[in-house]
Amino acid sequence: MKQLLIICFLIASSCTYQSDLAEKLIGTWENTTLDVQTNTAQGKDTTIYLSIKQGEWEEALKIKPIVTTYLKDGSFKSEYFGLDGKPMGTEEGTWKIRNDSLVLKSGGYDNVYKVTFKGNEARFVSYLDWDQDGAADDLYDGWQVKKE
Repeated sequence: MKQLLIICFLIASSCTYQSDLAEKLIGTWENTTLDVQTNTAQGKDTTIYLSIKQGEWEEALKIKPIVTTYLKDGSFKSEYFGLDGKPMGTEEGTWKIRNDSLVLKSGGYDNVYKVTFKGNEARFVSYLDWDQDGAADDLYDGWQVKKE
């Protein structure tokens, strides 16, 4: 009986935690910093590092910081703008919280990010296919700020 109560408590706690993460995520976010470690870049035995600190986004990537909106219905939209402020493209898909992670589905891929919050900022960490070589072996570590 004790074990059943413990299991019920853990399930309830997990659901509450997932709901809290979802509530914190809903809204519009803007990228601020980024660190990517690309392993075996383009199939070669080499590692490439990309590090963008706050205030360096436009100079380093030649675009405005990416703006992503997470809606309550489980959809998201990321918008890309050139340095002139003109739209360059969008990415749309679905999102959900699984345990302590954010699952994004878009364009035939599923990326799973460990998300942590600090005030109005969120940190997204994942292994993904940054260099598009077919292997999700690149460590992505990025921060975003919630726009009010």
